[in-house]
Amino acid sequence: MLRIIALGNELYGDDGVGPAVLNELRQEVSAGSVELINAGSDAFVLLDYLLKTDPLVIIDCARMGKQPGDILKFRTSQIQPQWLSNNLSLHGFSIGDMLAMARQLDSSAEGVVIGIEPKAIVFNTGLSAEISRNIPAIIDLVREEITNYAKKSIDH
Repeated sequence: MLRIIALGNELYGDDGVGPAVLNELRQEVSAGSVELINAGSDAFVLLDYLLKTDPLVIIDCARMGKQPGDILKFRTSQIQPQWLSNNLSLHGFSIGDMLAMARQLDSSAEGVVIGIEPKAIVFNTGLSAEISRNIPAIIDLVREEITNYAKKSIDH
């Protein structure tokens, strides 16, 4: 089963983009086709899923040195954890830290990280206009991964 995992805290401005995308997806994704998981800001929830074999789509706010609202998609197998540790984290442990731990524990989960450059991470401010207007594009990337997963499932 494909697992869509949203990271982030809805109370901290643009850090809430992952949960916001997940809430939109809940209205259109049929039960049983994928699992939608709100991991909040708990990186160890992510680690638990990285240690399983099911494919993942991880959605997170990420400081990547881009313009606010910019979206980048990475395959987890192609990402160097050192780069992620320095760039893709607004939580206590970064996605890179979790990938490094999972790799050391022989993780075989395939995955995609969809990172969204934040404008502001400020308590009780909601999503910025730059992030809000790009939610449809983020959802399109997730739909693409759902479609790719469905095609692979049919082929096997």
